[in-house]
Amino acid sequence: MFRGPGPLPFDYESLLIKLGMLVGIIVVIYSALWILAELKVIPVILFAIFPQVVLLLIGIFIFYQAYNKYKR
Repeated sequence: MFRGPGPLPFDYESLLIKLGMLVGIIVVIYSALWILAELKVIPVILFAIFPQVVLLLIGIFIFYQAYNKYKR
């Protein structure tokens, strides 16, 4: 994707790919929960708690990336 001289340094390519995957997974899970809450399959409270879970996942992702950079 960013293989040559371009706008982003090479060491950010892996991070951007992982971040894109994380955002995609979060969007898919959020939309599935929204559909299930609208169909009354799951309680709305689970759908309401989901943003806090997303913040937790983002925090874990940031910590993991920082820890990996620290180990190098």
